[in-house]
Amino acid sequence: MFSLAGGLGDARRRSVHMVGAATATGNRAHEAVLSVEMNLLKWGWPVGEPLGALPDVQKLLGLGRRTYRQAITILEARGLLEIRRGPGGGLFVRAPTLEDVVGALLMYLALTGAKRDCVPEFRLIIWRMILAAAIERRLRVRPANAQLSDWGFAVDLAEQLGNDAMKVAAQLAEMLARLCQESAAPARDAQIEAALLSRDLQAAWNRVVVLTQSSGMEPPMFGSEVGELGLSLCGRKSAMALAVRMAREFRDGHRAVEAEWQTAERLGYPDAVVRQARRILQDLDIVRCRRGRKGAEWGPPTNAEGVIRLLAPFLAAGGLSAGDNSEVAGFLASSAPVLAARQVAEHQSDSVKLFTPLAPMDIVDVMRGENMLLELSGNPLLVIMVRSLGLANVFADGGPPAWPITAEIIGFNRRIMQAVKAGDPGAAAEVAWAKWRIVKELTSTTPMTDTLSRS
Repeated sequence: MFSLAGGLGDARRRSVHMVGAATATGNRAHEAVLSVEMNLLKWGWPVGEPLGALPDVQKLLGLGRRTYRQAITILEARGLLEIRRGPGGGLFVRAPTLEDVVGALLMYLALTGAKRDCVPEFRLIIWRMILAAAIERRLRVRPANAQLSDWGFAVDLAEQLGNDAMKVAAQLAEMLARLCQESAAPARDAQIEAALLSRDLQAAWNRVVVLTQSSGMEPPMFGSEVGELGLSLCGRKSAMALAVRMAREFRDGHRAVEAEWQTAERLGYPDAVVRQARRILQDLDIVRCRRGRKGAEWGPPTNAEGVIRLLAPFLAAGGLSAGDNSEVAGFLASSAPVLAARQVAEHQSDSVKLFTPLAPMDIVDVMRGENMLLELSGNPLLVIMVRSLGLANVFADGGPPAWPITAEIIGFNRRIMQAVKAGDPGAAAEVAWAKWRIVKELTSTTPMTDTLSRS
């Protein structure tokens, strides 16, 4: 049986900064949920394993009955735990599905007013990453009669590369694109295959720019209907359907937050389903608890914590290695300054929230600085993917080596900001990849190749 108590130490401290929950909420149920999640990540998210009978888990967590029920409701609503009744029953570990993750992502994007073009931009970066790895490793083009993935060429190449983190990223990008009515990735493409044969990275990258060109994406911002479509894919249909309906009512300003029993009575849902729906919205930071008769208030999410805490368990449950996660996170994070520099070049510096990198004192300062650099990209999908990989890696294989705190890294960060302020994507790319090579050397991993330093 897996323990849910203690033993996290510094990993817990790093993990809460990774997801953006650096301060305690003061809500014991939510603190218990976070503790359970971190311990399950520590154990590699052991799907199907029993945690014990309900009273035993309550005692282990040291919670009162009401607080414990709230915590379990949240975990069950998110698809992280399953309650089995009868002999041999109790709490068992589950994992979110890709549909769960995509639903939460789309709802978050819709509620925060994100631009729809972040989807093709994210897919382009993922495709460029996979093509760079395929050319670097001299991947062979599959024969004409080979069985190919329904997800498209990028997922197929990721499978050949054997990097499960790349495969997940490509599937996620493809599902988002299709739900946003973008063209599906082709199973094969003659120009890409020719570039792979000739090991011409620039030709491959030029081709995927054409393939990911948006068909217009009207309206330019995500609407609530896209979020509803995403959540409708999730397995817990009744609770998700109600959560979508409540979010639409709140967003459109047609109804104030009401008590759970009032929602149940008005819409004809069982109390248990209403509780699950409300917890889903709380987890996405759409509904926030407060003292008083109404007990809650409505508002758009303040950060992507709820989504990150779904994607990280999905990654961990898939058994992704720390090395695979780091390779993907490094490529994506190094792409962020390039996007920021392009925004400055196209829309002037006021389109990017610039800052001056300061010398960090400890690992939390380092993480905060790296997160700020990541946020410069302006692409929430990029930010969420990197932070989720980082959270999964806090515990993967005993945890990755500590991020280096050196004058050299600080110097790289300052040079990155200079390139961003100047609106120079080429310089931003050169410095970002040089920094990542140094980071990999300092953490005793294989250095990134020179082919990836191209813009």
